[in-house]
Amino acid sequence: MKTIYINRLSIIVVFLLLICMTLHALTQNQGKDTTGIRLLNDVRKYFNSDNEGAFYIAAEKYREHYLNAGNTHLYYKGWEHEILYDVNHNHFYRAMRKTSLMHNDMKKRKAEDEYYSATHLRGIIYSLRGNITLAHQYFEKALEEVDHSQPVNLINIYFDLANIEMDTQPQEAMKHLNCAIDIIKANNGKYEYSDAIGFKVIVAFAMRDWDTLQQSYQEYMQLKESLGNDFSTTYYQYAKICKNVADHHYGEAIRLTNLLTNTTDQYKFQTEIYEIAGDTINAFKSQKRYQAVKDSVNNLIMSEEMVGSANDLALAEMQNEECSKRSNRMKWSFLALIPIACLMPVAACQCHKRKYTKKLQQQNQELKVARDKAQEAERMKVNFIQNMSHEVRTPLNIISGFAQVISDPDANISEEERAQIATRIANSTNSIVNIINEILDISGKESVLYIDKSDLVGCNELAKQILQPFEKNEKEHHFRFESRLKDNYKIKTNVQEVEKILNNLLNNACKFTNQGLITLSCYHDDVENEMVCFSVSDTGKGIKEGEEEKIFEHFYKIDAYKEGVGLGLPLARRVARQMGGDVLLDTTYKGGSRFVLKLPKE
Repeated sequence: MKTIYINRLSIIVVFLLLICMTLHALTQNQGKDTTGIRLLNDVRKYFNSDNEGAFYIAAEKYREHYLNAGNTHLYYKGWEHEILYDVNHNHFYRAMRKTSLMHNDMKKRKAEDEYYSATHLRGIIYSLRGNITLAHQYFEKALEEVDHSQPVNLINIYFDLANIEMDTQPQEAMKHLNCAIDIIKANNGKYEYSDAIGFKVIVAFAMRDWDTLQQSYQEYMQLKESLGNDFSTTYYQYAKICKNVADHHYGEAIRLTNLLTNTTDQYKFQTEIYEIAGDTINAFKSQKRYQAVKDSVNNLIMSEEMVGSANDLALAEMQNEECSKRSNRMKWSFLALIPIACLMPVAACQCHKRKYTKKLQQQNQELKVARDKAQEAERMKVNFIQNMSHEVRTPLNIISGFAQVISDPDANISEEERAQIATRIANSTNSIVNIINEILDISGKESVLYIDKSDLVGCNELAKQILQPFEKNEKEHHFRFESRLKDNYKIKTNVQEVEKILNNLLNNACKFTNQGLITLSCYHDDVENEMVCFSVSDTGKGIKEGEEEKIFEHFYKIDAYKEGVGLGLPLARRVARQMGGDVLLDTTYKGGSRFVLKLPKE
């Protein structure tokens, strides 16, 4: 079983800390901005409501007020309020789009001190979507970008790091939480300190560190007595549950979980409590309820993101259609001028005829481009719907079918079979999450024009590290590494993006090679001396003639029955080109398929 993490509650905590920080800025740093306080209170009023229209209006007025006042810091806080609202209501696609727009706005206004805010928000979005690896990367990057003289911003990031690490690295979570506590103590934040100690009780529960839990709970109760209205009750109910478990009062702990308003936390805590008490039957039942609630939320998120993607495609179609109509109007305008030109002297007629013919040819070319874009948008929409229908329906059918089997009390199923069914359900759930991650990842990359390349990377060392997990886990393939580069040869690039691209190429090689050899090679490009190449070769069935470039189109799949949605290669090529390189298919290779990642040395 996994330990408890309270992601949805963390959004409320981040919002409350953000409100406190903003109110402090309004009252202490600038005098009493009564208009700003009134607008902020409107934002806070609608944050936990489902009245989207009222909230968006309040957030827009808040942003306009501070944009007109020239206060870019509070202007971007208005963006944060709106993005956190979308996240709190499971609109992750919408939130990620707004975060990208906010980041671009920061670049436009050269507000470099605010970059950390967009980075932090991306971490929050990825953490709630279950992509803990990306969330951790963005939170760590936010720590590098943030102004360390602003304690509240640091506290928020440390809280979020602790929150996502409780599952797998509770000791690291405690370290980050203690960093936040040190900052709070240095700034004498009474409310924030009680909040952090309540959180510490939960982290100690995740670690099964009962001594720390008892000490932290005792301090938490003392703070409740001494602070009065300055005491944070955010984690109060959760801390009481953890305390009862530590005291072996499991029945009371279960009773308190039933009072939680968040059903996800309720069933997750109950699973933990029953497991600690040794009641495996009830632990299994609670785990099933938790998985059902989590799957329901994930399906809601997936539907919202698919609708958002489809709307984007529809908007692109409308824009292309408008472009085509505008081109037709221009075409007929030029045609109407031809009779007038014929009345001119012969010499002038010939001159103007050439001029208009050239313009007509150019306009016809624009019409052709507009038509092709419209057709491409339609094809992408159809492919998108077909791929999503197949790729999502298959794991959902698996989850639904096995859930019915495992929940049937009359089913004669062994423990080994139950474990296998649970694994299949978990794998299917992960498949759906991975599909959404791919869609959001390529959506995010579409809005990025530049990728940082400040990592100094040893080519051979990096390639061996990437190949190592494949060699351990694959039994049907033989892997080989070749290099014509010296072991100390290094290039400047973005190591995370290079790892993603090479992992994608290796996974494709495994997918389309039933049995055989897969080779990862490093070498200098013979034609372009300033480029370094990483190639992945396999002995599979290869790429058919005529499909060499189609495989780099969005949602195009060589084999409709293979896993995936057709976004891996397009995303790999786009990222490589943003780094000054490219991803190509080596058409001279005939023993299977060979894909080449080309990167500049600097």
